Amino acid sequence: MTLRHHERRRTCLAYSPGGHAAELRRALVGITFADAFHIVFDDGRERPADGERRHYVCHPRRSVLRTLGNAAQTAAILLRERPRLVISTGADVAVAAVILGKLLGAEVIFIETGGTLAPSLAGRLAYPFADLFIVPWPEKLQAFPRAVLASGPLL
Repeated sequence: MTLRHHERRRTCLAYSPGGHAAELRRALVGITFADAFHIVFDDGRERPADGERRHYVCHPRRSVLRTLGNAAQTAAILLRERPRLVISTGADVAVAAVILGKLLGAEVIFIETGGTLAPSLAGRLAYPFADLFIVPWPEKLQAFPRAVLASGPLL
């Protein structure tokens, strides 16, 4: 039985394409959104679905200048869209959305990647700002003590 939930708040879905996008899709099974938009970088592989609002930002690539560019682009998007909820699976492209979304008053849900047992850099940066932090492996609870353990991996 799949639980169904209809989220009415304007929601920002922030993630990197590829594995992080797949983890987010899996985590959101059974949830529909009345008003959602995406923040992602363009890797040239994924195309938006019909009617999907997708905003492309600079990939930080652990560069200070690119991170500042990503933060400025993300701030402009968030100020225009004004989400009440931010959901993210990382990685680095989504950290600005988590932090700035929280500073703008949104609730933040961060879903830590299941791709490694070690805490991710994005997870370590997002953890202090998350209202709900979900981990896929019990081993990650040591690094994120107030996290909630998912009922299974989201891979």
